[in-house]
Amino acid sequence: MKDPGVTGGAAPDVVRRRHVFVLAALVAVVLSLVVAPARVHADVAADPSASASTRAVADWLAHLRHRAGNRVVSGHFGGYSGGTFALGQIETLHDRTGQYPGVLACDYAGGWNDNGTPADWHDNYPTTIDHSCNPSLIAWWKSGGLVSVSVHGPNPADPKDFHSRLADFAQLSDPSTALGSRWRDQLDQVAAGLRELDEAGVPVLFRPMHEMNGAWFWWGGQSPSAFTRVWRAMFDYLTTTKGLHNLLWVYAPDCGPQQRTAYYPGSDVTDVVGLDCYTDTPASLNGYDELLTLGKPFAFTEMGVGTTGDFDFRAWIEAIRTRFPATAYFLTWDSVWSPVKNQYATELMNDSWTVNRGEIDLAARTEPGGTPITGPSTPLADFESGTQEWTGYKVKNGPWSVTEWAAQGTHSLKADIDLGTPESYLLHRGRLDLSGYTAITAFARTAPWGNHAGGTTAKLYVRTGDGLTWRDSGSAVAGPDGVTLTLPLAGISGLNDVREIGVRFAAGDGAGGGTSIYLDQVSLVRPAMPLADFESGTQEWTGYKVKNGPWSVTEWAAQGTHSLKADIDLGTPESYLLHRGHLDLSGYTALSATIRTAPWGNHAGGTTAKLYVRTGDGLTWRDSGSVVVGSDGVKLWFNLVGSSGLNDVREIGVHFAPAAGAGGQSAIYADAITLR
Repeated sequence: MKDPGVTGGAAPDVVRRRHVFVLAALVAVVLSLVVAPARVHADVAADPSASASTRAVADWLAHLRHRAGNRVVSGHFGGYSGGTFALGQIETLHDRTGQYPGVLACDYAGGWNDNGTPADWHDNYPTTIDHSCNPSLIAWWKSGGLVSVSVHGPNPADPKDFHSRLADFAQLSDPSTALGSRWRDQLDQVAAGLRELDEAGVPVLFRPMHEMNGAWFWWGGQSPSAFTRVWRAMFDYLTTTKGLHNLLWVYAPDCGPQQRTAYYPGSDVTDVVGLDCYTDTPASLNGYDELLTLGKPFAFTEMGVGTTGDFDFRAWIEAIRTRFPATAYFLTWDSVWSPVKNQYATELMNDSWTVNRGEIDLAARTEPGGTPITGPSTPLADFESGTQEWTGYKVKNGPWSVTEWAAQGTHSLKADIDLGTPESYLLHRGRLDLSGYTAITAFARTAPWGNHAGGTTAKLYVRTGDGLTWRDSGSAVAGPDGVTLTLPLAGISGLNDVREIGVRFAAGDGAGGGTSIYLDQVSLVRPAMPLADFESGTQEWTGYKVKNGPWSVTEWAAQGTHSLKADIDLGTPESYLLHRGHLDLSGYTALSATIRTAPWGNHAGGTTAKLYVRTGDGLTWRDSGSVVVGSDGVKLWFNLVGSSGLNDVREIGVHFAPAAGAGGQSAIYADAITLR
């Protein structure tokens, strides 16, 4: 959340997403379809006894990333229960945009007032937990929305001190201690509110102890092992002892500091991973790729811009589409950070990727077509400038480049078809050399009209050589939300002589009537390209303002057995590991490197590092932004999207900067420099 008493720190929470739920009387029917044993996918809820509706929400969120559109749920923070909680801004947002956010969030504790002390503190141990927002949350769920709860609870050691790090944090997992007993009392109060929601059948995206990797809350900056023990004890107490089976547990570090995954308590006690991020340049933020490795649905659990005022919320949805496409939901804060204060609220809430209240259908989940593959991609066809030599086969009319639907941009390819015809195609004929690529991806969709019976399927295919040998992605249902199709190219011969590429649509048995088919964003995926792994030496990398080196060493490595190392003096303000020479990075979307500092030397507040490139004759500098790096290492990500001059990169490197007060000798390391 945004704390008015802290600068440069954490930020607000909110969740975004559309959904068609149904009336309360029909919920049981829908859920019987959602969680039937015949489902291919195992339930993804961490709580093995989670309610049917809770498992349905977890499973639905996990499948959103496979859609071609309507795939990111919108959210909005309603306020602090018993204090600022109100729906006024959300109603205003609806009046302005025609949309209600998919997720409504409430906080069960006020946390602070303008002086930084708990709002209702009194001499005895206070009861600052309040869940009077529950009736609004229950009504929201019944209206087809999702619900989130966070808790800015009081410090068990000193309720007047909300921001200072709790020194004996580990005692919270032991109820026999004074701190543990007070913490258990607080959990009991939280559990009372969550039980009220459970009895009303409301699943909850429960986000406790968020931004734990920061230093602005009493639970922040703790030992990762102690944090894990407290989280797991809290999970066991609320789930097993209290019998609350309506919770989806959300792990939400801040995107600014390092150690975004260091506090991760484990996949068996976590359902969603997310980031709380406030930045004016969302496309360049760090942490997304790092959290995706945890294998859980990802969300921007608080999302906004670093400065208040009329910032451009369009930058956020654009960043989600281009840099963070696996995002399941986002949550914006209230007050001055609310989209209602922004002239671009309509664009945010009505984007083709946004799912709002009334558009959430827990029974509708999209399976991927083919094995999902990630990597740098090259657009093959986006249909922004017309049909781009794509044609139709066994279609009724078209194809045309249209604006009525698009997975990205403003246009897609459309053709009318007769569902009584067993198959139809959108395709491109002509010789293509796809050697060196790892996959083809595309977004396919069908119009909602017409009788699709069991569902119209789509498959992405190529035909190679004189014999037009056929290979495809396998079939996936392509409904009005669309589906992401992926055709892996590994093992396919003749890729240097592709004669046809396309998508085959097949109507189900019993289908009939007219409808339309759509295609968008056909792209070629390249493998990540290692720039330097230092297995064979320094590979023309050098040091600047270092004391000795660099050398290729075996004492530490992120991958393989070697990394690049140089000795530095921590009294020197900066040092570099770098490569000079002409490089063409055009077509790549990101640059990554894993870096480390040695544990010896006085690093004071922590040595920071940033990944950078310098382009053109003027050596224009662009970098990833600084993060603190220690002896356990950190992966740096530099977003290249939108950077000019990438065809003429003159220097690439890592800049290290010791903190004020640092001193003595140490060493810096870099490994696995990779283009994606």
